[in-house]
Amino acid sequence: MITDDPGTPGNGKWENNVAIAFEHRNGETSYDVPALDLNYGVGEHIQLTLQTGPVVLKRSGHGAVGGLGGTEAAIKWRFLDEENASVDMSMFPRIIFNLDESSARRGLAEDGTRFQIPFQAAKTFGRFHADAEIGLLVSTVGRSEWLYGVVGGIDLTKTTGVMAELHGTARSDFTDQTVTLNFGVRHELDKAHILIVSLGHEVHSPERSLALIGYFGVQLLF
Repeated sequence: MITDDPGTPGNGKWENNVAIAFEHRNGETSYDVPALDLNYGVGEHIQLTLQTGPVVLKRSGHGAVGGLGGTEAAIKWRFLDEENASVDMSMFPRIIFNLDESSARRGLAEDGTRFQIPFQAAKTFGRFHADAEIGLLVSTVGRSEWLYGVVGGIDLTKTTGVMAELHGTARSDFTDQTVTLNFGVRHELDKAHILIVSLGHEVHSPERSLALIGYFGVQLLF
């Protein structure tokens, strides 16, 4: 899902996601092929994260262009555990930048360098779980934004769960909001491989067209 949760892999463990993701608007579609999300645990409460990957963009009437998309480096600190504080909470500061400056000019990544300082919270209620995130996004290009998200999920079986998400961004004065409704499925193939699929659609945006987004990936645990 778009909204992050407070979970960390555990000391010395990896939690890597390899996926094909897309975003479609009228006249153009972009594909992350693949989207790479690499996470490593330092102790039980720290996670180091690196996200990057190639992007292919196809616009109507033009040939496809490709290159490296935005790169994200982040560190998550879970400072509260549900076992002893009734709720998991974390902060997940990150920097998002372009290794290839031409990617922004060609529409493969957003322009400038961005900084996010979000906080996450999660709680379980038997088979149900809820996650929430809110934080500030500051960019060297354009105005600052708030990001927020809420996810609710239920475990249908021991290996399969479904989720629904409401995620949004807004200007610092809460104008020009972009709101996305997203649905996902998480299925444990075995202890080391988890299938994650989601499909969502913007329900409000200052853009002329609303985006359709999708994600099909495998989480690798080791």
